[in-house]
Amino acid sequence: MRAMNPAEDRDAFSQRLRLSLDRAGWKVIGATGLAREFNRRSSGHPVTAHATRKWLQGEAIPAQGRLQELARWLQVPPQWLRFGDEDSAAVERPEPGVSEVSGASAVSESSPTPYVPELAAKLATDLARLTPEQLQVVATLVGLLLSEPPRPKQG
Repeated sequence: MRAMNPAEDRDAFSQRLRLSLDRAGWKVIGATGLAREFNRRSSGHPVTAHATRKWLQGEAIPAQGRLQELARWLQVPPQWLRFGDEDSAAVERPEPGVSEVSGASAVSESSPTPYVPELAAKLATDLARLTPEQLQVVATLVGLLLSEPPRPKQG
C-alpha cells in the first residue's frame, strides 16, 4: 500500500465514511444530519455541522475519540474507518450471530444478536411507514423466524 499525502488521506477517509453511512442505512445524510445523529449517540462534546461537513468533504479527519464513536455507531472497525486497508472486507463482515440474507439480517442459532438501539430505532421508523397489510406480513415473518424449526416426522 503506497503512502498517501494528507489530502489523499482525508479524501480516502471521506469515502470510507460515506460507504459506512450508506451501509448503515444513512444513504442521504448531510452535514447537519450527521452532526445531529452523531451528537445523539455521543457522550462527549457535541460536534458541529461545520466539522461534519469537513469530514464528508474530505477536508478533515475527526480526532481519535470521535473516530471511535463513529466506528461504533456505524459498526465498522475503527482502524478500517481511519486508515482503510487493501481488503475492504473488513467492513463487510457481519457481527457474530448475524448473517446477511438477501440484504436483511438474520439471527444465527449459535449466538443471540446484541441489542443495537440505532437499529431498533431505524426499524421502528421503517415499520411506522408500512400499511396494516404490510405490518401483518412482517409480523408473520418475524413469528416464523423466531419459531422453532419443524421437527421431522417419525414413522
